[in-house]
Amino acid sequence: MKRLDSEYSEILPELRKHCSAAIGSFGNLNNSGDVDLHAHLKEFFTACSRISDILWNKSDKKYRKNLRTILSIDENFSLSPRLMSHLEIMLRRIEKIQKENTCQQKPAAFSYNSDTAVLTVQEDKYEILPLFTDIRDLYASLLFFDELKACTEMLEKDRKNATALFQKAVIFYKAKRFEATLQLIEQVLEIVPDDFRVWYNRGVVLSEMGRLEEAVDAYDRAIELEPAFEIVWDNKGVVLSRLGKLEESLAVYEKILLKNPEYAEAWAGKGSVLLALDRKEEALEAHLSALKIRPDYLEALRSAGNLFSRLGRFEEALTAYDTALKAAPEDPGLWAGRGLVLSELDRQKEALQSCNRALELKPGFPPALEIKVEILSRISKEKAKTSR
Repeated sequence: MKRLDSEYSEILPELRKHCSAAIGSFGNLNNSGDVDLHAHLKEFFTACSRISDILWNKSDKKYRKNLRTILSIDENFSLSPRLMSHLEIMLRRIEKIQKENTCQQKPAAFSYNSDTAVLTVQEDKYEILPLFTDIRDLYASLLFFDELKACTEMLEKDRKNATALFQKAVIFYKAKRFEATLQLIEQVLEIVPDDFRVWYNRGVVLSEMGRLEEAVDAYDRAIELEPAFEIVWDNKGVVLSRLGKLEESLAVYEKILLKNPEYAEAWAGKGSVLLALDRKEEALEAHLSALKIRPDYLEALRSAGNLFSRLGRFEEALTAYDTALKAAPEDPGLWAGRGLVLSELDRQKEALQSCNRALELKPGFPPALEIKVEILSRISKEKAKTSR
């Protein structure tokens, strides 16, 4: 164990360094256009190669295998030696082309599409995005290395330790490694198929992955196992709304609120669905119901401010925005909304100050810019009237 800890103390800083270098060079690659394309490609591929060398070091096979187990890296990882061999061949081709074309003063025979992250070498195409995605996931996982190591040690003693598997899944979820999270949750469900909390978490992960129909199925199973677990109903309502099934989503929220009328999040969810159905007055009432339960509920305050404004109730909208800004004074969206309301109240100087504050917090923020242009136009028209 001491030998392993010593190995990790040397390996992990190197891994972090090369992952960071790869992520940085990928960013440069996507922002460079044709300028320095070869240099940025070389930087990116060099960092990839070094990461691969660390994970599959041939002179230290046992400990590197253990490292990969902790990080849940298998042979399908895009930087495995098998897949890296294709990368090395490609890099040699690029080097050869670059050298020949420089001598003959010809344009480069390779190009990179930053929109698709596809490298074209002569007529062959290579996808760069999977490399970047795996490196990003690895880098995120390294932040939780000690926790992952502890879970792995428990699983070495008992491969069917559902608690350790689930804990590892939660860690990967924090690192936004959703595929790895889902694989572990599937393993947990093989051991404890009737645990409603695991089904709920399966739904959460599937929702994050955009697999919404499957997420609904997972939430339904969790509800079947434990109907009183309210947050599952809430999440199901959100996913149904994302699927455009607004009436079904509304029915879910109404079921929750029949059971628990003091559930503020359900009132806010209901309000969002009613707004999507263009039932503004009812949407406002739902958000106000949420605020009666939780007066500092930021999202409900934001929505109430927006709805009051859209209904022409500007003084009430201003109160909602001011209350929200006490909880989130650095939120540019709230400042922009406040600016719009103040402008409608013909308090143009204050409105302009609010928009400027939004733009200080988030330069170039489109809603604030649009509102500011409208305010300046109104100020200009007022000055023109006065000058007559």
